[in-house]
This record gives sequence, C-alpha cells and structure tokens, in this order.
Amino acid sequence: MNPVFVGSSFVATYPTGGGNFWIPLQYVLGLRALGVEAYWLELLWARGDVAHARRCLETFQRHLEALGFAEWVAIVLFPDNDCDDPPGREEHYAAASAHDLWARARDGLLLNLGNRIPASLRARFARTALFDIDPGQFQLWARDVDLGIGSHDAYLTIGRNLGAPDSPVPLGDVPWKRVWPAVHLPAWPEQPANRPARYTTVTQWWSDSWTVLGSEVIEGHKRTSFLRVVELPRQVPVELELAANMHAEETEDRRHLTAEGWHLADPAVVAGTPEAFRRYVQQSRGEFSCAKPSYVRTRPGWVSDRTICYLASGRPCVVEATGADAHLPASAGLRFFRTVGEAAECLRAVERDYAAAARAARELAEDVFATRVVLPEILKAAGA
Repeated sequence: MNPVFVGSSFVATYPTGGGNFWIPLQYVLGLRALGVEAYWLELLWARGDVAHARRCLETFQRHLEALGFAEWVAIVLFPDNDCDDPPGREEHYAAASAHDLWARARDGLLLNLGNRIPASLRARFARTALFDIDPGQFQLWARDVDLGIGSHDAYLTIGRNLGAPDSPVPLGDVPWKRVWPAVHLPAWPEQPANRPARYTTVTQWWSDSWTVLGSEVIEGHKRTSFLRVVELPRQVPVELELAANMHAEETEDRRHLTAEGWHLADPAVVAGTPEAFRRYVQQSRGEFSCAKPSYVRTRPGWVSDRTICYLASGRPCVVEATGADAHLPASAGLRFFRTVGEAAECLRAVERDYAAAARAARELAEDVFATRVVLPEILKAAGA
C-alpha cells in the first residue's frame, strides 16, 4: 500500500492542548499497526509573530520526542498568516532519520484533518481526502468559506447522523462518507476502577466561532451548554470536575459553578501535555460532558475524540446527545442525555453497576472505535 499522510493544522499552534495532540497521532499509530507506512504532517502559521511560532514548534517537537514518535512527523512552518502562501516560502522540518517525505508524497494519500492545508501542498500528493472532524458546523461554514470542498478526491466525516431527517444541515451534492473517530487501544490500556475519583472532562469554555443555520446564529462555545446543567452536582452521588479554559477574570462563572458543587481545574495544568492528558483521563472515574450548542442543534452524530479515549480506558461516559445514539449499539458504558434530569439519571445508572459500565465502555471502544476497526473503513472510503 502507498504511504498515508495525516495532515493537521491545530496541534502545534496550541502548545498546552494535550488532548489535541492525540487526534492525529491515533490515526498514525493505528495505520502503522496495520502495516501502512504513515506519517503526520503538521502545519503552523506564524500569524505575524515568528518568534512565538518557533516556540510553539519547539514545544511540539519536544512532545514528539518524549513520546518517541518524532521520526514519523514532518512540519511545515509558514512565515505569514496566509493559508495560500506562495510555494517555496514555507519552511520544512522533519527528523533526520525520516525518508524523503515529499518524494514519498507523490505516491501517497493525504488524509486532511486540518482543512487549512493549501492547494500548493495538496498538489504534492497522489490522492487527497478531506476528513471532517467538526461535522454539522463544518458543512455550514463551508458554504461561506473555502474549506477544500470540491478540491479533494474523497470526502469523509465523523458526522454519522448527517443527512438524517433530524439533522437540518444541507449537504448539497458532496458525497460524504461517514466513519467513526478512532482510538488506538494500545495507547489507551484499560484501567482498574478508581472509586474516589471524579467524573471529569477537558473542554473549551469560550470559543470565538459560531454557526449560522438559516436565520439562526448558534454559539460555538461550551459555556452555555454547561450552565444549562449547572445544578447537576446537587442531584448525583458523584463528584464532577470541569477542566475548562476560563479566563482569570471569569469570577462570576467560577463562583456560580463552585457554589453548585462543581470542581474546577486548569486544563493547562492537568492536561497541558499529551502525557498529562492521558493521565487525567485514566485517573478519572468517568467522563461527564456537554456538547457545543452547534452540535446539539445540528445533530450531526458527533462523538468526541476525547470521549473515545475515556471509553478505551474503561471509563464510562455520560455526554450530551448529538444524534450519534441512533447509530450506536446500546451500551451501559456510553449514555446520552438531553436534559439535566436525564443527565442525573444516566450518572445514577452508571453508579448502580459501575463495574459493568466500565467493562461496557472498553468493549464499545474495542468493537466500534478501535483503529483496527475504523481505519480499514477510512482507507476504503478514501480510495487508498
């Protein structure tokens, strides 16, 4: 099989986002486990501050070296903020032991998770597949912004419910092929139960993105979603912890959450590196998390790349419904809620037989989300 390059543009630019790091890495690890020659292609724009970009690049490289994966990664640094910088202006970095990656690209498949990879780079690959990991909002954004639709050979999405009657997202004539997100099980071994631990999640409290659906403007941040269930800790027999990027001046939100019984953590501290993120997930009792309002409203069937890491670790998850439940087998390890009352009942149900829920969480990861299950479908859909 020809080589596969997993392309992204959202990891190096966010040096304290330990969870982001695992998204492309899962696919590279899984492909290599299947015997595919696979690489990670990471893009970084200087955004007018070359010194800051180089610091991000150095942090990214340190993480790679710490995990032992540096030889599989190539980095492209653009000096400006233009996605379509002229060819030849970018700077290329790769491990000294790596093959001539651009020569290999001529026969390879680009699995484009970044959707910002410019046409000048995409043209170096024999075949390209746009892989949408923000379903619903991505299709709506693409109506107004060039996100690569129409310029790839194949189109994949983790929006398993896109096109269903309850998902109002217009798809046009784009031939979307639906797959699940993938978790590489050897990187996320099942963990024994940790009874004193809390249910946790790592999330963005604020985001400057939004989605327009008809005349409706839908928020892209989690603040609204969590405040809708703010009274939940008072209704359940477990502790809930939120690692969210609240600004230091968010004193009112902090007081409100802590007064209702939430525990708060700094995501840069508890999950700021790939290793810290994995440790935080695996030392939790499970995950409780809300979805962005845009995912709830558009019901694309999104499942978080973070949630599947909890599942693989044998950690039950209770998450807000986005339409995915219609496409998954019923499982005590992954429960969906729509209201605060349903959220409370889901958590109580997990706790009534936690051991069974933990086993079911791991089994769901093994049967549905494991790279050995998902990646053959991705390769087939991409025409590899």
